[in-house]
Amino acid sequence: MKLKVRSILTTIKKRWKLSLGLAVILILIAVFTIRSKAANTVTLTFEHPVIQTITKTLEVSGHVDAKEKVRLRFIAGGKLTYIGAKEGDTVKKWQTIATIDKATLEKQLQQDLNDYMKERWDWEDIQDENKDKVLTTAQQKSEDKDQWDLNNTVLDVEIRDIAIKNSALYAPFNGVLTAAPTSVAGMQVLASDYFEVVNPDTLVFRAAVDESDISNVRLEQLATLILDAYEDTEISTQVSYISYTSTETDGGTAFVAEFPLSQSDSQLLRIGMNGDINILLEEKPDVLTIPLIALIEREDKTYVMVKTGENQAEEREITIGLETDELVEVTSGLSQSDEIVIPE
Repeated sequence: MKLKVRSILTTIKKRWKLSLGLAVILILIAVFTIRSKAANTVTLTFEHPVIQTITKTLEVSGHVDAKEKVRLRFIAGGKLTYIGAKEGDTVKKWQTIATIDKATLEKQLQQDLNDYMKERWDWEDIQDENKDKVLTTAQQKSEDKDQWDLNNTVLDVEIRDIAIKNSALYAPFNGVLTAAPTSVAGMQVLASDYFEVVNPDTLVFRAAVDESDISNVRLEQLATLILDAYEDTEISTQVSYISYTSTETDGGTAFVAEFPLSQSDSQLLRIGMNGDINILLEEKPDVLTIPLIALIEREDKTYVMVKTGENQAEEREITIGLETDELVEVTSGLSQSDEIVIPE
């Protein structure tokens, strides 16, 4: 008996490293198994449905503009003889903005009349010469060219006469002179130079609504505007106009919607200011809502996971109504006392 005990002890002493290694492996396996089970056990997050107001909006970008805005130009350039307003001045309807020297235009008109008479006489001489003749193709072409030359001199006279009649620019409505090529009389202006008049009482915010969203936009829908220049200021307005024709944007086909801006805001605003406007499409007060991320959609049906016990839930079919980017209205299938799973 003593020999057997000694033999066992001797064997253990010889293989103690192996025995220790096996023990460590068994311990590690046990720890890994416990941790794996714990990891596979997901702790569910539950929330009660909430009764609140749900609001669906559409955000679009645009800029400040004016419905009454005009650029006034002289048909022909000339020397400014009178300046009736400077840039930034308030102007009244029919107030003279500027005039140019008519003397030069009148001399040019006389020159155009002389050219007309010369062409007229040349044309009459050719008509007398070709009277009762059968013209060749070349002769007919020459006669046609003479007729066109005469017509052009008539047009030159008419254009010059119009330029004389338009030697003065008038404000077509009450407003502000927002641009002028110069503020000094005696300067030469070109036909491309302009005076711009804007009526600040007609300021609007214009935004391009995508074709896919235009069916949701209607006249008199309320909207809230935030301009890039005044990020902390909300301006209340509404839809006043929706264009009947489309326009092309970088994102595709769109329709322009207008939102009037009040006179009280006109002191802050400038033409061309950019911003974003939220259009109130639909609003429902005191309805049961849940987070949109809680929905499970399958085969044209909608489900949520409803709590049945501690960290346990089962699927339940519901019907929904108004849907926004974050919330959805629940019309049946849930109550405030239920708790639903919120995915993390």
